[in-house]
Amino acid sequence: MNVLLLAPHPFYQNRGTPIAVNLVLRVLSERGDQVDMVTYPEGRDIQYPNVTIHRTPRLPFVHNIRPGFSWKKLVCDFFMIFKVIGLMSRKRYDLVHAGEESVFIALMLNLFCKLPYVYDMDSSLAQQLIEKYPKLTLLNSFLNFCERVAVQKAAVVVAVCQALATDIQAYKPKNVVVIPDISLLN
Repeated sequence: MNVLLLAPHPFYQNRGTPIAVNLVLRVLSERGDQVDMVTYPEGRDIQYPNVTIHRTPRLPFVHNIRPGFSWKKLVCDFFMIFKVIGLMSRKRYDLVHAGEESVFIALMLNLFCKLPYVYDMDSSLAQQLIEKYPKLTLLNSFLNFCERVAVQKAAVVVAVCQALATDIQAYKPKNVVVIPDISLLN
């Protein structure tokens, strides 16, 4: 299977989400899947058979990208879109595995190319934005609508905990699987 894995964060760094993505890469590699991963410029490369890491451009004003929403992530996400378009023009994929906000790139690929995607959901993006920026409460309905569409269109939503899986049931997902964030179980 040809898999396009979207990882909107520095990879590899020894922290939560990159650890989880590393485990996904290891499993896909061991299964024999061909994986193209698109990620940010920061982090160190990890080698697996059948896995190619594609990075967004390193920009002099974008460094030390931290977890959570930031203008730095928006800049990298913008370039991630172009990297994905370039890969899609050269290769046919069977599935997109999208984490965090990259689910909206996967959603566009689903709408325009009928490419199924797995939404690797660590948290509610809508809730996260409103908690960090309370003034966005005015956009609560729109943010929840965007999240609902991303969840509904996903072939599978992989939630990191049962509470998140329960919360998104209101969105009526096709399929939800709970895989606890094992990086937190140490």
